Amino acid sequence: MHYLRVYSLLFVIGITFFSCSKEGYEAQLPTYISINQITLITDEATEGSASSNIVDAWVYINDDLIGVFELPATFPVLKEGNAIIKVFAGIKNNGISASRIRYLLYEPHVEQINLVKGETITLNPIVTYTSNAKFTWIEDFENASLSFLYTSGSDTIFNKQTIDVKEGSFSGQAYLTDNMDFFEATSIGFSSIPRTGGPVYLELDFKTNEPLLIGVYLDNNQYALVTLNTTTFWKKIYIDLGSVINDSGPASEIKVFLGIKETTGITFLTSNPEFFIDNIKLVHF
Repeated sequence: MHYLRVYSLLFVIGITFFSCSKEGYEAQLPTYISINQITLITDEATEGSASSNIVDAWVYINDDLIGVFELPATFPVLKEGNAIIKVFAGIKNNGISASRIRYLLYEPHVEQINLVKGETITLNPIVTYTSNAKFTWIEDFENASLSFLYTSGSDTIFNKQTIDVKEGSFSGQAYLTDNMDFFEATSIGFSSIPRTGGPVYLELDFKTNEPLLIGVYLDNNQYALVTLNTTTFWKKIYIDLGSVINDSGPASEIKVFLGIKETTGITFLTSNPEFFIDNIKLVHF
């Protein structure tokens, strides 16, 4: 009987242990959230194109960060009941995969959801520019004249064309013939861009058969920032100008430049460099 009592006690303990483990497991059953993409909408008249390259979702539930998820994504959430979800758009800063950030110039998508264990909620987030975003420069190549200046000695200029267009009716094209080795276009000089540490971004769509250098002039000082690599299809990039503008010394005006030059030791990849640009925006707070 003594051994029987011990065996019975162990059996009861085993049942209790199994029961607690099962209940604990069931309590952790998550809700799943699925996000295929984040869509940008704009007021085209004042904010330009809705072209975007949103690669990540920064997800908050009741203001708690759940995680940063590369899109498309389906992920678990260990919360239940009604909740407020905020989805912020994430980008590749300067087009670099290893430098992924939340794009502060976009408002988050905000929605109330009901989290139910075991269910999957599909979200279709829509974001907009923040209400205090300022658009100092928009060039979509749709107007009769273009808003570029050209450096002395530049062998060619941007032309409006309809052969290869990202969207709308026109994009900008620069083409260098065999005897050309230099191109540089700039914006006009801007004096109203704040230098307070906030985000300052150049957005654009591009397609090029030759690496294209982009940067800024602060008065007469040139700062190269990003080289656009060759691509046979249109790409969108967000270029961080604030890292230079906010950290450099005083300047009375700021110009954006796009350029390409063949020099000793640096030769073109092709005999006729050609690149297309569309939907240029200079955006900041």
